[in-house]
Amino acid sequence: MNIAVLIKMVPDTESRLEIVDGKLKEDGFKYMVNPYDEFAVEQAVQFKETVGGKVTLVSLFSDNGGIDTDLRKMMAIGADETIVLRQQGYRGDRTTSNARILSKAVKELDADLVICGVQGIDYYQAATGPMVAHFLGVPHVSGVTNLELNGDKLTASRQMEGGLQIVESPTPILITAQKDMTKVRFPALKDIMMSKRKPFENREVEIEEGTDVVTVECSLPPARGGGVILGGDGPEEKVDKLIEKLKMEAKII
Repeated sequence: MNIAVLIKMVPDTESRLEIVDGKLKEDGFKYMVNPYDEFAVEQAVQFKETVGGKVTLVSLFSDNGGIDTDLRKMMAIGADETIVLRQQGYRGDRTTSNARILSKAVKELDADLVICGVQGIDYYQAATGPMVAHFLGVPHVSGVTNLELNGDKLTASRQMEGGLQIVESPTPILITAQKDMTKVRFPALKDIMMSKRKPFENREVEIEEGTDVVTVECSLPPARGGGVILGGDGPEEKVDKLIEKLKMEAKII
């Protein structure tokens, strides 16, 4: 079974955000693998261990070489090879263009299953996976919480409002993984060392033309005001002052 896993690199949650003239300043950002994509990698490796085949990681990013170590960690989980599509002027919110580029790379792999995270934690668009499926001409199921392989068919479970939906589809198919789809393993030291010997290919790609919704301005939330300590001779007086503030200032009662 040939499986392609789409990996998005997102700003590390510990990176300090800085807005300059309405633009996000990304200089000095540290990037990491999108957490939702880690579940996709683990699920793909589990299928490979069960029925055999190959797992290929495909990532679109800039020429920043700082992401290589994080991608190697994903290979240590059990992926066989990585293809990084390097693009000058890369933007993570250019969904249509990015999906076209990813789909072209995946098409060359003749994958039975394409799997990725349900969304990136940078822009929360949840659009790239379904768009890649569209360009590949294959069905897709989004937000999957459990995935089972039964012969040449996949059974996917996804949480719906007020219940659970279970769908079945033959391959090829694209799946987007929800959080906690499966438990991501911690690779052993041996696997980490072996990952350094696995194929790691860099390809230069151009920006694809297309209509995209692009972020034009960013802003940080307003600073929160300081708290107020209510004085008083006893609990009853403090409660009275609190109620008055809620009525007159907050206007919530």
